[in-house]
Order: sequence, then C-alpha cells, then structure tokens
Amino acid sequence: MADFFRRHIFNIIAAAFLALFVLVWTTVLIRVGTWVPTGQAEAPELNGALVTAAGVLATSLSSLTASALGFTISEVKRDNAGADGNGPLVNPAQVATRLSGRVIFAIMTYMTMGMLVLVLWLFKGQASTDLIGAFALSLLGWLVGAAGVVFQTEKSDA
Repeated sequence: MADFFRRHIFNIIAAAFLALFVLVWTTVLIRVGTWVPTGQAEAPELNGALVTAAGVLATSLSSLTASALGFTISEVKRDNAGADGNGPLVNPAQVATRLSGRVIFAIMTYMTMGMLVLVLWLFKGQASTDLIGAFALSLLGWLVGAAGVVFQTEKSDA
C-alpha cells in the first residue's frame, strides 16, 4: 500500500487540488447562475470563505500552469539553441510533447472552468459578482499569453 502512494503521490496531490478547484468554482457558478436579481441586491452575496477559496485556487492554478508552460518553453529554447545558437527559438509541438499529463489536465481544467465563468459573466453582466469578473479577466489574460506561444512561428537568430 505504501508503495502505491509512493508511486502516485504527485497524481493524488494534483487530483485533490483540481477536484477542489472544480468543486469550489462549480459552487460559485451555481450560486451566481441561479440567482435572480431582486430590487435591493445587484449581485448575489457569496460568503467570504467561498470567495477567498475561489480566488486562491484560481490564482494558484493560473500561476502554476503558466509557470509550467514557461519553464517548458525555456527548456525547448535551450535544447534547440545548439552550439552555434542558430536553432529555432520555440517549437510549439516540442513544448506540447514535453508537458506532463498532469500539467495538460490542469490546463484543460483551468480553461474549461474559466470558459464557463466567462460565459456566465457575459450573460449575467451586472448581475454577476466581482469574483466572476476577475476570474473571467484573468482567464482572458492567461489565454492571451498562451496564444502568444501557440501562434508564434519558429524563429531563428539569423
């Protein structure tokens, strides 16, 4: 049994973190999505613990996935530089093949939940919370950074 946990500890940690992220943000989406505006309140009230947990998890997952992509891109650049320094700077296919399954799953989880939040924000508008808007804008910023890599062609120093 201990050997199983030793071999899979990183997968267990990643699964627990991503499950918590999905659970907390699904709760936020349900509360905001099912809320009907009343005469006095412009947006639904969320308790402080939920807002804090959602913010920390979203920021953490965004940072973790962006840094994993950045480090992988850096490794590809270093390996392709060669002795003469004339190799391609970035090859998106090489970056994608070097990412671990955990990182790819984390990226897909972040983008999926983020897209759901973005759609809710666009449809609810003023009737959503600042938390929803902040995460939606954060996702857009993350996507712009990722798109910079995706749409970048191979370059050489020459």
